[in-house]
Amino acid sequence: MTTNKKRQMGGQAAAAGVLYRVRILWFLVPGFLLLGGCSIVGPETSDKGRITIASWNVQALFDGIDNGVEYDEYSSAAGWNSEKYQARLHGISGAIKGINEGGGFNPDVLALIEVENPGILRDLAELPGMEYKWNFFAGVPGSAIGIGIFSRFPFTETRVHSAHFDHHSIPRPVAEVWINYGGESLVIMACHWKSKSGGARETELLRQAEAGIIARRLEEISAVYPETPVIILGDLNENHDDFVRTGAVYPCALMPDSEEAAAAIDALSVHPRPGFQSFLVLSPQKPPRPEYITGFSGAAVLYSPWEHSPGQDNDALPGSYYYDGAWETIDHFLLNAALFDKRGWEYGDFRVLGNNPFTNAGGIPHAYNPRTGTGLSDHLPILLDLVLEE
Repeated sequence: MTTNKKRQMGGQAAAAGVLYRVRILWFLVPGFLLLGGCSIVGPETSDKGRITIASWNVQALFDGIDNGVEYDEYSSAAGWNSEKYQARLHGISGAIKGINEGGGFNPDVLALIEVENPGILRDLAELPGMEYKWNFFAGVPGSAIGIGIFSRFPFTETRVHSAHFDHHSIPRPVAEVWINYGGESLVIMACHWKSKSGGARETELLRQAEAGIIARRLEEISAVYPETPVIILGDLNENHDDFVRTGAVYPCALMPDSEEAAAAIDALSVHPRPGFQSFLVLSPQKPPRPEYITGFSGAAVLYSPWEHSPGQDNDALPGSYYYDGAWETIDHFLLNAALFDKRGWEYGDFRVLGNNPFTNAGGIPHAYNPRTGTGLSDHLPILLDLVLEE
């Protein structure tokens, strides 16, 4: 028998904070819950002792209708149309289900990053082999892209978090879904953080603000349901080791639990509120625990599988995104301590899909070309396996 860890949804995600002299307003924005049909594909469709979760930035998945928010290359003036859209949907679904040449990955829960609207999720769900009856879309009105989540298991609760501060806005939301399977609750927060376009250091403040949303929400969940497993996933536009890659010059939204990182945080001239943090701490320990960065919420200390990257295996890839001649680890699964407590859902495995059709002949992501209709995405899917501890 498994330890009884049945849980329900925690408190509201509404608070006020300060980010290095910058006032942040936290609030919930509308999301769209899309249900397909009356029957739900339930736990009998999956190995009862294992579930697979996937995160994939599908690179600007726009529909075939102009509404003024599309990227230029996806406008009708650039030759984008419904036929190209439908062909792309079939290419993506075929890759997911393994219908096309090469292997698919067929996860139980699938987060798609860079999806234009909820109608795209409906269109995908209707394609052959896409057996996900539960879908959720999170997007902010006026934004070009949002986040879609497919699941074989019903959502027990859904939320969307976003923030605005000073004259800046963070239009990309955090999609939070709660899933109960086998009597065990699981929380997934899907994200798409601000890119480094405009400069890595210049845009770091926005990624820190988005990390602050996660840190606060983790603290809220931990306070009420400390044994609830939580997974942060998506394209964070920040490597797990960016603090080191940037020469440890300034704090990043993802900070390693190291003496050097702790010193950089302590050197900050402003700590407006004890316990408030605008970063997530990545611990190499299982379960994750703080050793050097203390005085902040322990709930926001997380384990990243990139810490023990599959790239250490000569047969595996060292990243999920390839930029300027180097691999990057900007697509993430970040796991809280409850996934290592030997009760309920536990961390099993992590992998990057680097086979055909996801990579090209050179072994790097086969980016989609809207002009020719070739390729899939400039990001590779990443997969996380969870096992049920009995």
